[in-house]
Amino acid sequence: MIERLKLTVQRPRTTKAALLAGFLVIFAVWLGSTFYFTERLARAQAQSAAIHARFARGQELLFALQSQVLLGSVYVRDALVADEESQAATTARDQLRALDLQVKQELEQYDAVEPPNQGAAWGRLKAEVQNYWDAAVRLADPAPKDSPAAEDRLRSDVIARGDVIVKLSDDVRQVMADNANQEQQQVGETNATLRLWIWGTTAIATAVGVVIAVLSAWYVGRLETSIRDDHAEISRNRQELRRLSGRLVQAQEDERRTIARELHDEIGQALTAVDVDLAIVESRVGTDGRAAEAIAEARTVAQHALSGVRDLSQLLRPSMLDDFGLPDTLRWYLRKFSDRTGVRTELVDDHLSERLPIDLEVCVYRVVQEALTNVSRHAQASACRVFVQRVASSLIVTVEDDGIGWQVPTSDRRMSRDGLGLVGIRERVEDLGGRFRIEGKSRKGTRLTIELPLAARG
Repeated sequence: MIERLKLTVQRPRTTKAALLAGFLVIFAVWLGSTFYFTERLARAQAQSAAIHARFARGQELLFALQSQVLLGSVYVRDALVADEESQAATTARDQLRALDLQVKQELEQYDAVEPPNQGAAWGRLKAEVQNYWDAAVRLADPAPKDSPAAEDRLRSDVIARGDVIVKLSDDVRQVMADNANQEQQQVGETNATLRLWIWGTTAIATAVGVVIAVLSAWYVGRLETSIRDDHAEISRNRQELRRLSGRLVQAQEDERRTIARELHDEIGQALTAVDVDLAIVESRVGTDGRAAEAIAEARTVAQHALSGVRDLSQLLRPSMLDDFGLPDTLRWYLRKFSDRTGVRTELVDDHLSERLPIDLEVCVYRVVQEALTNVSRHAQASACRVFVQRVASSLIVTVEDDGIGWQVPTSDRRMSRDGLGLVGIRERVEDLGGRFRIEGKSRKGTRLTIELPLAARG
């Protein structure tokens, strides 16, 4: 039994530890996967942003390069059309050199910051740009030349090279777009892999959670079954204890009846015979005053003993309960109680002209007896009133006093600790299918009420 109780105590702790460990595993999986996937997604987003930025910068450079090439052709033409020594020609040459320097700086900055990966097309573009600007600067410089030759060189060295640069820039733009698409595809594959990992991690966490839930439900089901079995066993034990208590009470009543009959019949008759014999002896003693005094004292002792035996017999099991019924027996007991304790008593009965079942009358008598015993011991009361009322389907008995009151216990354990008398009252009442209630207030007395059913007894 002790081992079973230990197992019952340790089982919830084991369950709690297992559930806690399972939830910690799920939480660790979710937390670790969250950090891992967040970091990977952040890197993928940063990589995607870098691809877009590099592509945008390359496109911007190519568009600027095309516009600068076209603008350079315009500057060369202006330098050729204007007089060599004129301010317009000088300005055109200066703008052409500044534009050449700007293009070279932009190409160097792009190579340094974002190393291009456009292969041969980018190298050819850079070479053509360098050749273009060299030819443009040479053509724009003042030198003896005739106009037809300058125009031919403009078309062949500058304009034609500009067209080549435009075509190469388109090729490089396409290469840039292909590279960007390829990198975006790699980023997409990375994101797809991350999604698969997320789904896998979620599936693992869900599977662990389902396993924990199934195990918990299984274990809780076992605990519920065990608890139901324990409750059923406790209920059976309570019913068995109630039956045993009823049998014990019945055996106690039978024993009291037997003892009371023996006291009344055997000892009472013996003491009566002794008193009669002493009376005979006293009538024959004559003038011997000392002997007459001793015999009179012996008769007094015998009569007191006989009275005590009769009272004790009535207290154990009053024969008048069987002969005259409950009201007369209660009145006799209340009168004896008042004579013994000095507490004023009163009986108020209603609709008790008919006899009640004997076991119910015995129960009411014992309840009143125990209640008045508690009044005399604990209540410090000066008056007590007993109400016995028969209604349609039940018998209501109330015992109230004007004593110091009683703090009602909040549990059966406290009630059993406060006194076995109240437990006995409750067991008697519940054994007959009745209800028991006790109320008390400080300095305002105590009221004990029982209600016993009559319908089932006919």
